[in-house]
Amino acid sequence: MTTVQGKLATYNFCDRLSAMETKWVPKKEKFAYGFGCFGQNMLYNLMANFLLFFYTDIFGLLPAAAGMILLLARMWDAVNDPLMGMIADRTRSRWGKFRPYLLFTPILFVPFAVAAFSTPDFSPGGKIAWAAFTYIIFGMIYTASDVPFWAMSSTISEDTKERSSIVVYPRFMATVAIALATLATQPLILLFSVEGKPERGYQMTSLTYALLTVICFLIAFLFVKERVYANGQEKPKFSEIPKVFMANKPLLLVILSGLFTGIAQTGKLSMLIYYAKYNLQNELLYTLLAGINIPFILIGIATVPYLTNKVGKKRACIIYYAIFAAGSLGFFLTGWNNFFVLLFFNCISSIGMASPQVIQTAMIADTIEYGELKSGKRNEGTIFSSQTFLAKLTAAVTSIIIASTLSLVGYIPNMAQSSSTLWGIHSLTTLLPFLASIFGIIPILFYPLSEEKHHQIVEELHRRRMASD
Repeated sequence: MTTVQGKLATYNFCDRLSAMETKWVPKKEKFAYGFGCFGQNMLYNLMANFLLFFYTDIFGLLPAAAGMILLLARMWDAVNDPLMGMIADRTRSRWGKFRPYLLFTPILFVPFAVAAFSTPDFSPGGKIAWAAFTYIIFGMIYTASDVPFWAMSSTISEDTKERSSIVVYPRFMATVAIALATLATQPLILLFSVEGKPERGYQMTSLTYALLTVICFLIAFLFVKERVYANGQEKPKFSEIPKVFMANKPLLLVILSGLFTGIAQTGKLSMLIYYAKYNLQNELLYTLLAGINIPFILIGIATVPYLTNKVGKKRACIIYYAIFAAGSLGFFLTGWNNFFVLLFFNCISSIGMASPQVIQTAMIADTIEYGELKSGKRNEGTIFSSQTFLAKLTAAVTSIIIASTLSLVGYIPNMAQSSSTLWGIHSLTTLLPFLASIFGIIPILFYPLSEEKHHQIVEELHRRRMASD
């Protein structure tokens, strides 16, 4: 029996431990879970931060057409993502509900990541159709791996403090992955590029990241256990998807706040390449401008367990939002002629940039027990599909905002930009994250699940389960 086969046999679905017996999760397992999203986030960073630029400056699509493709994809995701969550909730296998998807779906990234950065010699309409097809299929593959991955966080442990610790690992590793992608993507694109075929650099870079994604998910599959499960529950029905969300007020509040979190993050990261190329007049400064954020993002994420233990998830989330907003406003007021002051506020904003998302992931996991208490059904996959949908929705919404604003301010690719265009780029890079952070605070103010309240819910669910056995 090979090593992999041995692991498959060892981690049989029937061997899972109950959360009552095992509340503490070994660090080795947390690291394996965190490593699971490492490759995926390098690939996602490439898609989120370079695809719009690729469409407009390499493939030759108009910004409005590119934005429409992203909008159509998100309209489909509004149906596809919850369906995938429900499919995952209905899954029963010897490996668990969610782990099988980490084994079988990531390999599909390989052909479609490359296809998304291909430039077939089609008519303008054909190019739009090709871009739409490859991007939508890529998004479906992303959903099929991402929804089960994050839903699994709720089955590793149901202790709210332990969950806050668990989700730090994938968020921390995701940030490291984004850091490496930020530093390595542009050099890799240049390394793999062939004269007269700039798309080749993007294709080979996406292939590299896709293969890494397969390896990382396999590690998570082999070393992470599902412990929390509900016995005897009937399989959820597809017709119940709207009810799962509408009956869960805490979940809806986190989703709304998460929308603004994603807009703030994606807006800043997507605009930095434009900012370096046109405002700073040196495209190579993108690596410095984006890369210098990373240590400060990691500092913010690393402090999440400490701050949430001290003041709770709700207050900690608001604090990080405020830091992001303050740094973004300072960045805007500085302008682009004072580079070192600009870098200072850029770094300050980064401390609060990713931390709200870490906390919101733990909040979403906590809403699963809230929903189970209300409905009697545990819908981890369906509920966590909202996070996957949010990631893609905010990327699309932000890209549409960016594409529309760039068209409005007279942006012309690969040309010297007017003063009004430069101010438009500057505002998208700074004011958009500032405003999104402020709006993100509002739903969190009404979030009702304190740590004490969640503990009471878990205890009540334990009593119900023991009574039904």
